[in-house]
Amino acid sequence: MKRRKKIRTIKTKKFWLSIIALVVIIGAMYVLMLPQGAARFAILRSGHPIAALTLSITTEGYPHELEDGQIGYVLVDAPYDREQGDVMDTWMVYRHGMIYVGEYDTR
Repeated sequence: MKRRKKIRTIKTKKFWLSIIALVVIIGAMYVLMLPQGAARFAILRSGHPIAALTLSITTEGYPHELEDGQIGYVLVDAPYDREQGDVMDTWMVYRHGMIYVGEYDTR
């Protein structure tokens, strides 16, 4: 009787670990393989987690010229950076093969 209970516990742990691993993999794919995901992750890394989840992103009205493999995003409700004293409204996403990486555009 005790042996069956232990086997079920191990199977349950494996099940939940596989579910967690699947969620992590899907999250990593969203961040690295979609340009908006890369932009949101860059905003999250800059210290604005709520803004990364709730903001509206558009590619219209980007003020600078773009090179090949770049996507410029303009935030509608942009977060405010206290260190620079500026509204962080323009973000750049770079494409490296299948991977997208975003950063704040300081131009």
